[in-house]
Amino acid sequence: MKNLEKLNLKYNRISTIDNFAFLGLQKLKVLNLGHNQLSEIKSFNFFDLHCLEYLNLEANPLVHIEALSFAHLSSIQNVFLGDLNFPPESKIELNLTFVFGSIPRGLTYLYISSGRRPMTLIIGGDGAPNPGLGLHTGLAIMFHNLTRLETLMLLGCRIDYLEKDLSKDLQSLRELHLVINNELTIMEEFPEPLKSLKYLFIQDLLLQCSCNNAWFDNWAKRNRQVQVMFWDSTLGMKEINCIGEHGTQNFLKYSQIHCSMDVGFILFVSNTLGLLLFMLVVLLHHLAGQYLLALFYITRGWLEEAVFRNNKRRYRYDAFVTYSGKDERWVVEELLPNMEQRGPPFLRLCLHSRDFQLGKDIVDNITDCLYSSRRTVCLVSRHYLRSNWCSLEMKLATDRLRVEQRDILILVFLEDISPHQLSAHHRLARLVKTRTYLDWPKEPEQYQHFWDRLWATLAPKHGQ
Repeated sequence: MKNLEKLNLKYNRISTIDNFAFLGLQKLKVLNLGHNQLSEIKSFNFFDLHCLEYLNLEANPLVHIEALSFAHLSSIQNVFLGDLNFPPESKIELNLTFVFGSIPRGLTYLYISSGRRPMTLIIGGDGAPNPGLGLHTGLAIMFHNLTRLETLMLLGCRIDYLEKDLSKDLQSLRELHLVINNELTIMEEFPEPLKSLKYLFIQDLLLQCSCNNAWFDNWAKRNRQVQVMFWDSTLGMKEINCIGEHGTQNFLKYSQIHCSMDVGFILFVSNTLGLLLFMLVVLLHHLAGQYLLALFYITRGWLEEAVFRNNKRRYRYDAFVTYSGKDERWVVEELLPNMEQRGPPFLRLCLHSRDFQLGKDIVDNITDCLYSSRRTVCLVSRHYLRSNWCSLEMKLATDRLRVEQRDILILVFLEDISPHQLSAHHRLARLVKTRTYLDWPKEPEQYQHFWDRLWATLAPKHGQ
């Protein structure tokens, strides 16, 4: 039952549902309670249904829905309430915010009907659990899927924003009437989906004094598809006022003073700066491209080292092991048992196949693990020399060596590599000439001496 995803209880003559009735069905996605005898929905009827996406309650004689009845449905997408059968002497009024707690982000379809009786839908308002919810969010949900709506009158509404999310499904809308009682912001993307709009009627429109509304004047004058009509046709756009910090003023004057700009000059300056920036980037890449990445990680390593030193943070690993994936069998069968299972103290090695953080950028993983380890062990083989990732790890390890000026880099050669082969790898060849390194012995009787030397080098000294 715990893994149940669909539950169909249609036509079962269910008259009541106990609170917590669906407790434990945390994976349920579809619940159909249609065509039953439910008259009331209680606050905890749907408790624990956090994954529910589809809820059908149609064809039930619903007369009461308690507050926060749907507050537990955080993943809900489709809700069918059907016809509300409130008593004839009472008006049908439903506060969606009161029922949902807050309108779910994923809610895309909400079906409510009152038959032929008038119904009042409230989104937000006094007494709602989330009074800060904007009315425009609810409007966007109410106008979803109204693809055949041709006339829309927003008369006496309190709306703060008209945005694209509200108009995205109104492709058939031909007439729009705006009589808004409060200051309003009309986003520039709002009319984009209104492909069939022919007439826009405006009366007593009060905009917010914001440059977000400045586009509206040009759109109203130059749009040949939509005829914009005002209550006072002699004034036109001069009829529109806006309200801001300094009270009410004419919107056209406000936009001309605060929002007008010389587009040609701005384009000239932006193109010039863009061209100069492009030339600078090309020049830097040509002259110092190979040093920029190293400089970035050297700086980052220096800063991290300074933080570690100031905060006296301990390293997470005793050594970061850089090796080719084709040498992983040697690492797992030889290196790990002889290093991590020997002690005390027991060492902890950092391997990219085991300790890298999933989903994180590979370079960031390498850098973080490198600077979280006391030392770096490079397992050099012919496979290692051919690997681009191993080359990057070697580069970052030598950069850290230059920054910290400590013996933190240990070279281990798993096979004989000729000087001619090493000469193509300048950093490694330079290290071989200036630093002591270990060779994996060919005779088994020398293995123990090899492990003793490597363990003694990696084991933390007193006080570390």
